[in-house]
This record gives sequence, structure tokens and C-alpha cells, in this order.
Amino acid sequence: MITHLQGKLARMDPAGPLVEVDVAGVRYEVLVPLVLWPELQGLAGESGLDETGEWPDIGLHVFYSASANQPVPVLVGFLRRAERDFFRKFTTVEGIGPAKAVKAMNVSVSTIARAIEQEDRPTLTRLPGIGARGADKIIATLRGKVTAEAAMADAGYDRPVDPRQYEQRRAVVDAIEAITALGYPRSEAKRWVDEVMAADPTLTSIEDVTLAVLRRRDSTR
Repeated sequence: MITHLQGKLARMDPAGPLVEVDVAGVRYEVLVPLVLWPELQGLAGESGLDETGEWPDIGLHVFYSASANQPVPVLVGFLRRAERDFFRKFTTVEGIGPAKAVKAMNVSVSTIARAIEQEDRPTLTRLPGIGARGADKIIATLRGKVTAEAAMADAGYDRPVDPRQYEQRRAVVDAIEAITALGYPRSEAKRWVDEVMAADPTLTSIEDVTLAVLRRRDSTR
């Protein structure tokens, strides 16, 4: 069983939300809750993890899941061991599997744990995919079992992390790669992408960004 990965942060995809970790040339796909993305983006820096940059080092505490109904192993990564331990408890709640738990965790572990211990249903209900019945099940299952996590000194995000800013950053990086693959110099591709993003900051997908660049190029010929 895999409990920890130490390697290079090679890719981030907020749509998953997942990252790829390169360990001695082998890439592992790891689901990572959105609440950790501000810290991951800090590791990635301004490069956005393009194919030409130096990948940053990363260590992830891993929750490993495989079952008869889900034979393909699922890896879920955390920056701190206590977060992984909480996640393991979270998935003991009926109806909350690893994939659902990952998407639900868009606020800090300490915020969720305090809501459980204080029977704060409104906070739990606002977690993606949980709802009122799910909140009641979480409280019934975990109240009294997450007191340590409620006092945990983590990043402290009590407001949901918005994935859109990370999706846009990923789209920009991928669009530069796509335009470069068409035979244009990378420096030019980056400049063109920066120009269209400045003109229309609402562009959020690689398709939209790439098409905007190509249309702009056609109009200037």
C-alpha cells in the first residue's frame, strides 16, 4: 500500500481536482482536495507547471483506496498527515467515498471538524455534494471523533476555495503548449495568450483561449 509520495509536482488539473507527481520517472495521478490548491499553486509558482520549467519538489501523504467495486486504485494526497487521517475518518460516513470526499473538502479540515463537533449543519450542507441528509450522517458518525482535527492549525480556509482561478491558469498554460505545437515560437505564443487574456479575462478553457489567439492572428494578417 502506498502511504507517501516524494517527487516532483509535474502537473495540476483543477477539474479533477488532481495532480501528477513524478517519482523517479514514474508519474502518479493523485486526487487532491481543492482546499490545498492555494498552497500547491504557491509551490508551482508563476510558471503554472509548463513543460519547459523546473518542477518543484513535493511530498504527499497518501490515502490509498481499492475495492471489489473499484478495482483501479485511487490515490488521494495531502500536505499534512493529520489531513489524511481526517479524510480516512470522513470516508467512513455512509455514502461518502473517496471521490465524493475530495470534492466536498473545499474548506480546511479544521473548519469541517469544528462544524461536526458543534453540529453546525449549515456549514456542512454547503460542502459540495453533501446536502442536509449527508450533513446529518456526518455528524451522527463523526461527532466526538474529530476533536483533535477541530483544533488543528492548518491553512484555516473557512470560505470555499474557488476553482475557477486555477482552471483559468491551467487553460493559459495548456493554450501556450497547444499554440507552440502548431509551430509558433513559445515566446510569441505566450505573448499572444497574455494579450487575449488581457482583452477578455472571462476566457477559462484551453479551447476558448487558443481560438481567441488564432482569430486574433487571422485578423492582423
